[in-house]
Amino acid sequence: MNNKLIYFDNAATGYPKPHSVRREAMRAFEECGGNPGRSGHILSVNSAKAVFECREKVCSLINYDRPERVIFSLNATHALNIAIKGLAEPKSGIVISSLEHNSVYRPVYALCDKNKDMHFDIFDASQKSDEAVAENFRKAIRADTKVAVITVASNICGRILPVKEISEICRQNGIKLILDASQAMGEIPFDFSEIKPSVLCSAGHKGLYGPCGTGFAVFSEDINPEPIIEGGNGLVSELPTMGEELPEKLEAGTVNTPGILGLGAGIDFVRSLGVESIRKKCSQICDFLTAELKSCGAIIYGDYESKTPIILFNIPGMSPSALSSRLDTAGICTRSGIHCSPLGHKALKTGSDGAVRVSLGYANTQREAEIFISEMRKIIRNGI
Repeated sequence: MNNKLIYFDNAATGYPKPHSVRREAMRAFEECGGNPGRSGHILSVNSAKAVFECREKVCSLINYDRPERVIFSLNATHALNIAIKGLAEPKSGIVISSLEHNSVYRPVYALCDKNKDMHFDIFDASQKSDEAVAENFRKAIRADTKVAVITVASNICGRILPVKEISEICRQNGIKLILDASQAMGEIPFDFSEIKPSVLCSAGHKGLYGPCGTGFAVFSEDINPEPIIEGGNGLVSELPTMGEELPEKLEAGTVNTPGILGLGAGIDFVRSLGVESIRKKCSQICDFLTAELKSCGAIIYGDYESKTPIILFNIPGMSPSALSSRLDTAGICTRSGIHCSPLGHKALKTGSDGAVRVSLGYANTQREAEIFISEMRKIIRNGI
């Protein structure tokens, strides 16, 4: 890593990856080179054991004791597609929030566009009051609503949604709840057994610092989704179907063993530091940056009390893409634009060009924040 580089783009992918993640991914090539669950020789057995251990680590992170119901995926988008398309029912409705990422919005839109007897509704989740958000969700429910897909925390502004309250509303109305925790895992504590979603989906490479190309979906015990991809899974190969056993029913083809082992090391790393400890450190830096940006005249979008360490902002009269590019030349990594969340930007009224996003991680420091603000003041003073 370039020591002069300031990386403020952790909502895209967590960086730097801990050394233990890189080391464990390499171990997959050296000691776990076989195809997990496909053969009886030592390399295949080692791979299968290591992959199952990572399922157990996911469960330990979220307080759930059914590792066989942890499904590994290519990323959060893949996991969400498995969940959404595996649980959606004909002649029914889906509810999503106004802060959803395209990994939710697009598969839901496509599903309803191709199946004219299905529809989806969007409720306003941009309110500052958790009670107002929960009530907006309740009002969006129709008699035929069967599935809700909700982000735990927004990828553009960090807003943490009242998912426990929403989950309770879902249970009262017989609605299956799919949660997108991509921006929450490793950032805030999450208790699967307490919140009781039907499915929890997440990326493995953001706040958990696993390799890119990793993700997972965790299914509750009463959910039996249909597979959206069929193929070999190492079980009852003589049958034309995927069978009914999890995780194999939903894991067609060979899993990404190096990525999964790296993800397991990322979970170990986050747990060794402590999710609350990471959250406290990043929140303090986030609060400092927010206050300083406001003093620079920045417009802050979604300045919520309950949020992950993300700041979405614009400087009046400056293009967000030009500002982000100017910061890049100074060695500061941010992201500008719509951030794959057109619904969220519309809800927060950022404008057609979107905004600049700063997102923090475990490695960021107060000194980096001070350098960033100094550079921002220089840009504002001199122009882009």
